[in-house]
Amino acid sequence: MKHVFCLLFICLFSVSAVAQKDDFTIYIETSDIRNFWNAYDEAQKINNSEQKISTFQKLYVDKASPGLKDFIRSRNFTAEQWIESFDSKPKFWKSIRNKTKKIQKDFKNIENLYQNFSHLYADFSPPKIYFTIGNLKGGGTVINGNLIIGSELAASDATVDYLELSKNYQDRMKINSGVIFLTAHELVHTQQNLKDIKTNLLGLCLKEGSADFIAELLTGKKVEAPYIEYGMQHQKSLWNDFQKEMGSEDYQNWLSNTATIKDRPADLGYFMGYIITKKLYEKSEDKKSAINIMMNLDFSNAAETENFLEQSGYKTDVK
Repeated sequence: MKHVFCLLFICLFSVSAVAQKDDFTIYIETSDIRNFWNAYDEAQKINNSEQKISTFQKLYVDKASPGLKDFIRSRNFTAEQWIESFDSKPKFWKSIRNKTKKIQKDFKNIENLYQNFSHLYADFSPPKIYFTIGNLKGGGTVINGNLIIGSELAASDATVDYLELSKNYQDRMKINSGVIFLTAHELVHTQQNLKDIKTNLLGLCLKEGSADFIAELLTGKKVEAPYIEYGMQHQKSLWNDFQKEMGSEDYQNWLSNTATIKDRPADLGYFMGYIITKKLYEKSEDKKSAINIMMNLDFSNAAETENFLEQSGYKTDVK
């Protein structure tokens, strides 16, 4: 009897351990969203500017999760900037509120991303995800190994009132279908081999483009972005331009150029990295091995990234 009890205990412990291991919701933190809207409401009741700032500081900034604290430092957010944004973009902030509050409806899909990644890549190590609210300075980023989502941008779509924002933000919101793809993209970054921040244009584009491509595999959906549509239609001319600059550390024509690009979509470097990665994957007979190559690529090593480009065969395939 004692032996049976011990065996039963071991079995129950094993089942519990597996269940705990598979419960990826333990990695999701949303307290910043609740704190944000509480701080927003309290600030709206106050007329004095200094008191507004002080109240928002106390109720949101000072209560920040570890992820939000990192986000604030990386983007130089201040309570004063948030208050100014509420005043200059009131319709946007009112329209995005319910979408950020309902973000939990996507948790099952996010849990699926973790499950899919663990099957796709044997060395997957689940990171913490902090759903925060920033101030229109990025929908997602990775800091200290954690995934940080700026929910006011990630949750925005065609139904929000975005007319107070810049055209490039408006264009992205028109085609955004929710937080899942962005989360998948940033999730890839948490697993990549990021040895050094410093890299040339090719390395940085492969870093971003491969995250887009693997996000497609994780979600089963194509990237919805203006740079993909444009890129597919202009591959030859883009490649001719890109290969002239890919060894440099000047990114302005290809990345983070939303505010400066005029005659074509921003962030076309994402497309270049995406299409090169996609070609390598399609060409590989061993798909899991191809994923390992992508995840372990040292983007700061020019020799490695150039070899990756050669292996893809893209240079000869582009027409």
